[in-house]
Amino acid sequence: MNTKEYWNDIDSRLEQLVKYGFVKLPSLKEYDLERLSNQVSIEMGALTFKESGTAHKNFLNNLHINEYLTPKLLNIAQNAFNYKGGPLNQYHIARKVEPGNSKEMYRAHFDSHLFTMVIPVKIPESVEENGSGGLIYFPNARKMPANEISNFVGKAFHKKYASKEGLDKFSNAHEKKEESFMDYQPLLFIGNTTLHTNHAVLSSCSSYRLTFLAHFFDSSPKYGVGSLLRLIRNR
Repeated sequence: MNTKEYWNDIDSRLEQLVKYGFVKLPSLKEYDLERLSNQVSIEMGALTFKESGTAHKNFLNNLHINEYLTPKLLNIAQNAFNYKGGPLNQYHIARKVEPGNSKEMYRAHFDSHLFTMVIPVKIPESVEENGSGGLIYFPNARKMPANEISNFVGKAFHKKYASKEGLDKFSNAHEKKEESFMDYQPLLFIGNTTLHTNHAVLSSCSSYRLTFLAHFFDSSPKYGVGSLLRLIRNR
């Protein structure tokens, strides 16, 4: 895959990100994703989440995210969202969900980071509609938090929608979008204003589901709610 060509139209895509709260990036089908998923799966073993494994980091380096994407996101963060931190304030984690996992579904939440990119690595086939763990997301579901207190209160308030029934109720008043990632196009969205979660990965799926979650720029304090949740996850 020609990395430079992959990022050719990133400026126009980022304009859509700012305007609509989300944007899809070009497909990664030309990348050897099957080989990558095998490498990452071996590294993860029985884990559902793993932060910055070797194969994961190699992929991000090969895609030159910190060369082509991070500086542009940093510019948006500073000019549009008054972000005061640096470019290395990032959090990269792999998420692997086995067929039949009943815990990793409908856990609706906002991220603490300004930007979130979901990178599809292995997306299973399913004979049932919405059975392969696709993403459910609501762009601009809340205003940008003014501080850590409003961030915490907003996160806590929306926890009541963290179920299938709750999401159905929330979608009555908010625009719901869904993404299966069968086209292997990453999705980039404003993480702390987009409520998002996943459908179940049903036991009928052809394989596990593997995605990379790239988070950029947490403006919360070092010991804010986002840092605490990440600490708990990585224990």
